[in-house]
Amino acid sequence: MQPIRTFIAASAIIAASFANCAAAEGVGVTSAVNQSAQGQLGGGKIRTIRLGQSVFYNERIRTSNSGLLQVLLVDGSTFTVGPGSNLVIDSFVYDPASDSGELVATFSKGVARFVGGRLSKKKGGVTINTRQGTVGIRGGIATLLEQGSQSIYSFVYGKDLTFNGKAGGSERIYRPGFSIFASGGLGRVGRTPPATYRQIVANLSGKRGKNGGTSSRPGENQLQAFGQINSGLAPKYRSPIPAPVLTGNPQEPLDRKLDIPDANADYIRGPGHSSRYCYPPSNC
Repeated sequence: MQPIRTFIAASAIIAASFANCAAAEGVGVTSAVNQSAQGQLGGGKIRTIRLGQSVFYNERIRTSNSGLLQVLLVDGSTFTVGPGSNLVIDSFVYDPASDSGELVATFSKGVARFVGGRLSKKKGGVTINTRQGTVGIRGGIATLLEQGSQSIYSFVYGKDLTFNGKAGGSERIYRPGFSIFASGGLGRVGRTPPATYRQIVANLSGKRGKNGGTSSRPGENQLQAFGQINSGLAPKYRSPIPAPVLTGNPQEPLDRKLDIPDANADYIRGPGHSSRYCYPPSNC
């Protein structure tokens, strides 16, 4: 009986592994990485995040004190996450056919910029949980600062930014250049100080000497060649340019044969995915 019990136990472990893989579906990719950023899915293994890798719902993303990361979600939304930050995509539901769904994330530490995609165009489409309450962003751009005693949520562009505090009360901003300053679960609206704006921009800007997440930096010869390519000089042809081939029955224009909007939608969805994203599945 021992071999049978061993086989059953091994089968259970393999089945659990496949279940975890099936549940770990990407909701976006990393479009920029500088220095150190790590991801952890549930209580699983910590991985180093590299450029072009998938990002999963319920994955905790952490950046080092010099890290910088940009996450591009399939609806076109982006999170640019600065040094010493902590971000989790809690829920992501998106139907490209109707541009409907919702994005729920938790940002508990650091500095980040959110640029809304298609989900942010509708009221209630984007909710970000913070240590002071929940922030809603509609049709625009906002920055989040959670450092030390500072909790500042700034409205940069769009329809509005709302805040519901953990201690009660709500605030709304519809003019760029204003922020919500939160403390003790309560918020107040005020003009964004120039020093705060400069602090956020500095934290979210790439530093000199970094390689943007590429695995191999270009060599000196490659860099010199770039100058030649971009010099504006005419190309040098080693062989004659072939004459155009004319036909007696020209075909109809190419744009009538291709469904460009549909092709773009397929590119956004990416290969191997259904037309609708719903994570976790319980939200469907």
